[in-house]
Amino acid sequence: MNRVVVSVPRVLDSAMVVTQDVQLQIPAGTIPATATAPLTINHIQSVATETQMTNITITPLGDNTRCARVTATITIPLNVSITDANQTSFETHTNLTKNIDTVLYIPEDTAFPYTITAEGAFACNNCTATTDTITATGAITKILIRVTAVTDLLIPCYGYAPVSNVENNQFSNSQNFLNQPLFPRGKIY
Repeated sequence: MNRVVVSVPRVLDSAMVVTQDVQLQIPAGTIPATATAPLTINHIQSVATETQMTNITITPLGDNTRCARVTATITIPLNVSITDANQTSFETHTNLTKNIDTVLYIPEDTAFPYTITAEGAFACNNCTATTDTITATGAITKILIRVTAVTDLLIPCYGYAPVSNVENNQFSNSQNFLNQPLFPRGKIY
């Protein structure tokens, strides 16, 4: 019997970090010079891509638990749709930066190392904007942190050709063929 190897990321541990801010200041990004105050935010949405992690620090906890305190700075990209006083709509791109501090399972060092990744989402009740700053009230940030490692899956492969339709055969010959099993019976190693 043959085997097929498929490499997939395996999640070894994960954590969800949720923060709530009564009022949060976010840089406004690039506002066109032609925009006229007051500015109205139509919607603000986090970009559905992997966020950036910087300043990652992994501090092992004692007692050989393989757990460690993980601190990092997470940058979540945001798309902001704004309308100015002249009813001109435009979109700006900015980043929300959050610091996280959590405990995760960290595997032993191996030839194929683990990675730590994060994904972030942002929502708020109300936003106001100036040319420099977006003020979000009732802001909620969710950050999913994962410890992953590439894992090889060995999948049995029998290598038999697909069964084709029986054509132009007498019934007696084709009946014998139809009664045969598709794959071998018994122990499969």
